[in-house]
Amino acid sequence: MMLKEPGKREKQTLKGFEQHRKSGKANYRVWAIGVVAIVAAIVVIFTAMQGSTVYYQTVAEFAQKVDTGTIPVEASRVNGKVLAETVSYNANRSAVTFEAVDLKNPNSKLKVSYSGIIPDTFKDDAQVVVTGTFDRNHNTFVANEMLAKCPSKYQSTNT
Repeated sequence: MMLKEPGKREKQTLKGFEQHRKSGKANYRVWAIGVVAIVAAIVVIFTAMQGSTVYYQTVAEFAQKVDTGTIPVEASRVNGKVLAETVSYNANRSAVTFEAVDLKNPNSKLKVSYSGIIPDTFKDDAQVVVTGTFDRNHNTFVANEMLAKCPSKYQSTNT
């Protein structure tokens, strides 16, 4: 009985394996389909997020745009603080008007009108971020979204 050399035996196994491998063209097709799918997913994500990304401006920055007449037509997001004693609700508390001031420059003000669900944390001196458009006829920022936070709830107390 003659024993086979280990090297020959391995070659025979590899030779059988190569018969079942796909050709080089098939591998390129799989890679190409994968790359196309990844690029398509990135394009879909980018276009979906494009309309929803709005960076906020301070009240002072927005007021400067009002003064120069360079207010964007699309929605803007403005960050400020509710000026004390300027809050006015309608009869059923579903709409509110107030003045927002810049956090760093209290002389810069913006009249805001909002209709919708008013956040629980909305009150005098609360920080707000409002999203909407500017109504030149009434010199008012008409918000369709309002986020409010009460700084006293989120600050630590010194003990």
